[in-house]
Amino acid sequence: MNRRQWLASAGAAAGAAALGGTFGRVALAAAPYPGRPIRLVVPFVAGTAPDAIARTISAELGPVLGQPLVVENVGGAGGIIGARALKRAAPDGYTLGVLANQHVINVHLYREPPFDPSRDFTAISALSGGPVVLAVPASSPYKTARELLDALRKRPGALNYGSGGKGSVSHLAVETLLHNTHTEAVHIPYKGANEILTAMISGQTQFGMPVLSTAAPMIRQGQVRALAVSAAARSTHFPEVPTLAESLPPGFVLDNWSGLFAPAGLPAPIARRLFEAVAALQASGKLDATMKANAGELRKSASPAQFAEMVAAETTRYGALVAKIGMKGEAG
Repeated sequence: MNRRQWLASAGAAAGAAALGGTFGRVALAAAPYPGRPIRLVVPFVAGTAPDAIARTISAELGPVLGQPLVVENVGGAGGIIGARALKRAAPDGYTLGVLANQHVINVHLYREPPFDPSRDFTAISALSGGPVVLAVPASSPYKTARELLDALRKRPGALNYGSGGKGSVSHLAVETLLHNTHTEAVHIPYKGANEILTAMISGQTQFGMPVLSTAAPMIRQGQVRALAVSAAARSTHFPEVPTLAESLPPGFVLDNWSGLFAPAGLPAPIARRLFEAVAALQASGKLDATMKANAGELRKSASPAQFAEMVAAETTRYGALVAKIGMKGEAG
């Protein structure tokens, strides 16, 4: 083979290799999603409202998508550690997260926010929601929200309340209540929402405002007394419990929503695929039993874009509330 023939042969081989590489990349890009198990990050401990909905949708969506969704609880720092893990993951649809509205509260409590709720994540779909509940242990002398409020006024700073951590919706709810009623209480932060209830029952704290779905089992068992809910109307699960507006006018409304997210940059077709799968699951009624058992409510989105708009609006709303009541931020 002379030089000219060798060069022609080498060029043809290189061209074929390049063409083969291109076809390989196209084939890879065209591979159906998902092609392997999906990691589902929950930035809270097991037993919380986001964890409950995550485990339900993982069980139901796995067969629909053809791949298992593996729930991974990455708790700590009020949900920030798990949210950061999701933010840093590859935007390929194989790491998703179930985040709650604490996701948009946290950024207002840090001098240097750990992330931007809209810019650093892809919003896919709303999942669930529900109010928080003003609660006391069953042994408490306070039978109504008014009686608890009178005790707070008579003994400023004498009562303790627990929360699921700084910046949690349970923390924000009590601080809003104290601000609106010009009262004081000592805050004791815990690692998760379940510990709010345990602390009340053991006598470490005298009241709290956990998410209703988390408190529901202990309310039903008679271990905890529900005084009022932070909803616009009474809960269908506990119709005998008044709203905060009824108990302590004008009251306020807080909705502890959760939603499905991915890292920023998730391809639109994958986001749409996931959104449609969640929408079909919500329409099927398969989540209703879980919602009823946990005293929760479905939250639906018209599209990923609509859910993204809601997240942006909630970020603004909670920022105004945090500033209004003067919640203290962290230095980090």
